[in-house]
Amino acid sequence: MSIKQKKIVALVFVVVLLLIFVDPIYAGPGGTVVKAIFKTFWGKILLSVIGIVLFPLIIYVYFREYLATKKCKNKLATLQLINDDFRWSKLEKTVKQIFERVYLAWSKEDMSTVSNYVSHWYWQNQQLVHLDKWKSENLKNICSLESVGKIRPLHLEIINSENLEGSRIAFAIAGSIKDYLIDSTTGKIKKGSNSYGDEERIWVFEYTDGKWLLDDIQEGTLSLAFAKLDNIIPTVLPNPIADLN
Repeated sequence: MSIKQKKIVALVFVVVLLLIFVDPIYAGPGGTVVKAIFKTFWGKILLSVIGIVLFPLIIYVYFREYLATKKCKNKLATLQLINDDFRWSKLEKTVKQIFERVYLAWSKEDMSTVSNYVSHWYWQNQQLVHLDKWKSENLKNICSLESVGKIRPLHLEIINSENLEGSRIAFAIAGSIKDYLIDSTTGKIKKGSNSYGDEERIWVFEYTDGKWLLDDIQEGTLSLAFAKLDNIIPTVLPNPIADLN
C-alpha cells in the first residue's frame, strides 16, 4: 500500500471514529439519541465521502443481508404450518404494531403502557435505567416516530417445543425518528437533534405464551453480524414437516 493510500485509509478511519463516538448517549427505545452531527451540512458531506470510499463494502453488506432475509422468509413459510403466528404477513403486521406502540410509550415516558408487548426484563430496563434516571437528572426525552420503513428478518432461533414457544427472531427495522434530550426547566436541547432522521435498529422478539414480545434492541450497525449467523432450527419439530435445514 502506498503512502497516499495509507493516508486515505487513515483519514477515513478518523472520520468514522468521529461520526461514531461524537455525542453518544443512550435514548429512544433501546437505541441512541440521533447524533446532531449527522444533521449538519458537514456531517452529511462526511457521510457521503465515506459512502463513496466504502461503496464495495456497502454492496457486500446489502447482498449478504438480502440473502439472509430471503432465507428467513423461506423458513417462516414452512414454520407457519406448525404455528400460524409465524406466517410472514401476520408476523410483519405484529412487529410493526409493537414497534409503533413502543415508540408511543417512549414518547409518553411510560413503558407500563406496553407491558403486554415487551418482556418483563426489557420493560424494567427501559423504565428504570433510562426514563426514571433522566427524570432524576431533570432531563426529558423527546421521541417521535414519523413513519415505519422496511422490516427485515435477519436471524431465526427456533425452539423444538409445543407451538415453537421460546423461539426468537431478530429483525432489522427502519423508521423516520426524532429523538433528543432537553432540559426540563429551560427546554434547551442537551443531546441530539429536533429533526426527523432515518434510523435502523435490530429488534429481537421472543415467542412467549402464544404471543410475540420485544425482548431486546441492538444497534443497527450489528445487522451484518446477525445476517451472518446461521439460523438455529431443529431437524425434528413438533409436526411432521419437511426438514428445514
